[in-house]
Amino acid sequence: MKAVFINEHGGTDKLICGDRPEPEVGPGEIMLRVRASALNHLDLNLREGRTYRGPLPRILGCDIAGEVAAISPAANTELEIGDRVILNNRVTCANCLNCQMGRDDQCPNQKRLGVDLDGGHAEYITAPAINAHVIPDNMDFTEAAALPIAAHTAWHCLVTQAQIRPWDDVLIQAAGSGVGSMGIQIARMMGARVITTAGSQWKLDRALELGADEVINYNETPNFSRRVLELTDGQGVDLVFDCVGASVWEENLLSLKAGGRLVITGVTSGATANLNLSLLQSKPLHLMGSGGRSNRTFADFMKVVHHGSLSGIAGRVFPLEKVGEAHQAMADRDFFGKIVIES
Repeated sequence: MKAVFINEHGGTDKLICGDRPEPEVGPGEIMLRVRASALNHLDLNLREGRTYRGPLPRILGCDIAGEVAAISPAANTELEIGDRVILNNRVTCANCLNCQMGRDDQCPNQKRLGVDLDGGHAEYITAPAINAHVIPDNMDFTEAAALPIAAHTAWHCLVTQAQIRPWDDVLIQAAGSGVGSMGIQIARMMGARVITTAGSQWKLDRALELGADEVINYNETPNFSRRVLELTDGQGVDLVFDCVGASVWEENLLSLKAGGRLVITGVTSGATANLNLSLLQSKPLHLMGSGGRSNRTFADFMKVVHHGSLSGIAGRVFPLEKVGEAHQAMADRDFFGKIVIES
């Protein structure tokens, strides 16, 4: 089958579009004819060898949408051949104590499709049947592929971790990112007031179209906390949702009101930041990380998708043989939402 994979770590020249063996369906698994697979910073990190030093070759692609092509006789599932689905890329063991107690997000044996296991930049992929979720009839595969990781992450952070409330003022960083654009949708759906940031006007305009109430250009206003305070009558926001990291760390804290919550899920600008402890001494703040995401929260956000309240945003689309160009577009941040690969 045709696939995009790496035999060694490095630049985009290490991406190979060639032939790989078609996978075999194991017990409890399905085979998917992949139609679209979205790109993540995780793919760039894996290619460069920053987050993965496991065996190679490895087929990339963590966000996957397609049609069920085969089902293991041992799979306990209601899926049928031809069903249109997306995959939760986190494969848990179902046997450890955490999984048995419903804490599969903390499974010590979990693996990730597209990282620890072969991914979706291919014609076919196999995965546990439990990881497949049927998409709405009116949703195409390109939109569907933009959902899994971005929607799952944003839902987990905003709803499960930070327990977003309808009366919250929420600051969402990086409106143009997959996670940021999904966060805007979820926060608006929950009734919150959304303030968001981006580095270019066209992305801010898209954020307003998506439902943001207020926007801030962080290149023009690097000390954006001052603008946040202006927009909240000097109080600060109730909640900050950050997928950027070190470069906005202190401004995030300065943007929070007393008792505010910060949930962080990405460190694309760096993972090490100084912490001014006086900020915590002067006002009580609740700082939390994302951590793992559970099968239950994936099913929760999929209910909202079927209600029509949450959409995938495919900012740019590339064919499978142009994955190298897609990687460069992601590195250049030249997109809004998700970059999707069609196969």
